[in-house]
Amino acid sequence: MPENPKNDGKNRFLKFFNQLGLDHPLINFFSLGFLKATDAVILLLLIPIIIHRVGIANFGIIAFVQVILNYGKTIIDYGFHITGVRLIALNKENREKLSGLLSDILFSRLLLCLIFTLFLFLSIQLIPFLKEREWVFYLGFLLPLGHVFFIDWFFIGMQKAHFIALANLVIKLLFAASVLLFIQVPEDFVFLLAFQGLSGLVVGLVVVMFTCQYLRLHFKIPSVSAIRNFLINDFKLLLSNLAIEFNASYSILILSALTTDVITGYFNVMYKLVQPLRFLLVIFSQAIFPKVCEKTREGWHSMLAFLKTAFVSFFWLPVVCTLLIVCFAGPIYAYFAKSADPDLLAAFSLYLLAPILVLANIPAYQILLAYDKKSDYTAVYLISMSLKLILDYCLIKFYGLQGLIISILLIEAFITLGLWLMVKKNSHQLINQAYPTNK
Repeated sequence: MPENPKNDGKNRFLKFFNQLGLDHPLINFFSLGFLKATDAVILLLLIPIIIHRVGIANFGIIAFVQVILNYGKTIIDYGFHITGVRLIALNKENREKLSGLLSDILFSRLLLCLIFTLFLFLSIQLIPFLKEREWVFYLGFLLPLGHVFFIDWFFIGMQKAHFIALANLVIKLLFAASVLLFIQVPEDFVFLLAFQGLSGLVVGLVVVMFTCQYLRLHFKIPSVSAIRNFLINDFKLLLSNLAIEFNASYSILILSALTTDVITGYFNVMYKLVQPLRFLLVIFSQAIFPKVCEKTREGWHSMLAFLKTAFVSFFWLPVVCTLLIVCFAGPIYAYFAKSADPDLLAAFSLYLLAPILVLANIPAYQILLAYDKKSDYTAVYLISMSLKLILDYCLIKFYGLQGLIISILLIEAFITLGLWLMVKKNSHQLINQAYPTNK
């Protein structure tokens, strides 16, 4: 019986990409690199335009609200960027299993989004400080909703990150066009997060439909037991992810509470300028993690050899980039922040050390997560979160923005040391442990 022409077209499409070798970790790395570079370049180009049109104080308000909404995105991600990637990587040839995973995880993310939205709505009604910014929040609810359908975890697990990189480019271009066309006066700042969320929602839905069509997947009735298992088994990952997000964003929250929207705006510029370096580290981590998981099946020494080769080949790139930014820190910050204050420039130069400290912990947390040592991984981040609560408050209260930068560096150093100590503590067991395929 002749093959259906429509199915034949799909098969040729998939065969074409397979022949290109687009499931290779190196291609995955460059695809994720393009994804994060898109974020970095477009957002950096928009910063001076946004500040010019809405003002540095409103830019500080946007930063504060976005931090709160980013907690929602972290809750929606739950542990799917680890567990989801791992399960997709292990079942990428099983279409029926992939259909079930896609359905269960998407429904779980939608449920988590609803819970977060209801909780935040009640908080806005009860807390005067949030009530003052309620319309920025209400319009910004589109941001976590759009994130529900951004299935980067699926394509990273399939080692086909080029699909999601292209989708992300479209999202950022739509957002940039919205800013240029509709953000004209200071009062328009309330629409910024709404435009960003709406762009993600529209493109995300298109990508989900594309995925089902060309990978021959179908939606299944969500499995209550599977969703319950995800939420229970990955709760520790959620805590560690919230701790990571807290370490990254609590600074803006406490800075906004103890200082002014203007100072918060200036720090947000620093944060956005350092973000490309952090993106570079995330790209590397996400690109190699599926391969690290696969290598654990071959044994400790095989995994360690791969991780060492990958890290040695990569580490010089963020180091060189950081040194270049340090050399030109003055003109770079002055251009984006529209200020050449010496104290701000000194704080920015010091802040550039943070990504180097993060770089040093990548092999440690890859090992812990690949061997499913979630408890030890989570413990380090929860302790660091507790320390950050105290350090940020005290150092900001007495030393302002400079105190915040010192606190950030101390916390990052603590995390790096803690993760490596956890690897050392478990090293004997890990050497003899196989990859946990039943998770």
